Amino acid sequence: MPELAHGEDEAEIRVLRGLKLALEVSAIVLVLEVAGALLSRSLALTVDAVHNVPDLLAFAVSWTALRACESGATGKYTFGTHRFEVFAGLLNAVLVLGTGALFGYAALTELVGGSRFAGPVDAVYLLLIAVPVLVLRAVNLSVLGRIPGRTRDLNLASVVLHLASDVAIIAAILVAGLILVLRPQYGWVDAGAALVIAAILVYESLPLFREAWEVLTERTPRNLSTDRIRLSALEVPGVAAVHDLHVWAVCPTLVCMTAHVELREMPLSESTQIVSQLRLRMEREFGILHSVFEVEPIAVP
Repeated sequence: MPELAHGEDEAEIRVLRGLKLALEVSAIVLVLEVAGALLSRSLALTVDAVHNVPDLLAFAVSWTALRACESGATGKYTFGTHRFEVFAGLLNAVLVLGTGALFGYAALTELVGGSRFAGPVDAVYLLLIAVPVLVLRAVNLSVLGRIPGRTRDLNLASVVLHLASDVAIIAAILVAGLILVLRPQYGWVDAGAALVIAAILVYESLPLFREAWEVLTERTPRNLSTDRIRLSALEVPGVAAVHDLHVWAVCPTLVCMTAHVELREMPLSESTQIVSQLRLRMEREFGILHSVFEVEPIAVP
């Protein structure tokens, strides 16, 4: 039976259910938008429909990565498979960036060249698809948005970011459809909306790249300060000095640290109690789930 990994409670059942819901809703939206893109001949709706394909893959990868974490730690993966979550988030970012760049170029080409993607846009079909898609995405985002922030690892954060931007995207398409109903001669609005969508996709990928890069390079998490951690440790009675302090993240919800602490001469039972206090303090104050302290005697000048 595998040993439970540190921070395993982060892969809660409701997170997995939320990811599964996102996957199912995206599949429904994809079918609706493909039909809508064919009927309306809208470049903006086509961009969003194609964008749903990497979304489906990204959500599936995120769900699979979290399920893999349930296996816990093993002899080969002593921290479990939490790093898979980071790679899944990185894959999400690559897919979103690629989609945005590809269709951003297509939208610019249409705006500059003056041609239409597949002929005049039928705004009625555009609106008939945009309204139910907006409702579906808003409900999905609301469900995932209720999950407490502490359990939102890089995977879930990337999915929530996907859904938030997807709501903004379909809202932009809805506005473009309304404009075309009122002013059919403004055919360029569709390409303009497609360009806005592409820009949103590129923008939403950047923080995911940054977060994944910081985890993989073992940077101290942005919300933590080694100075504050050191000062907090020094407040524990009996701790004289703290050095060789290292803080890094296996994944955004599993932060680890190691440090050397200098203690006065005392029985082993007392030093063990101090280490226990240090670990509890690190978890409560900083959310560090795995801390290791090496005890040393006070250095003599």
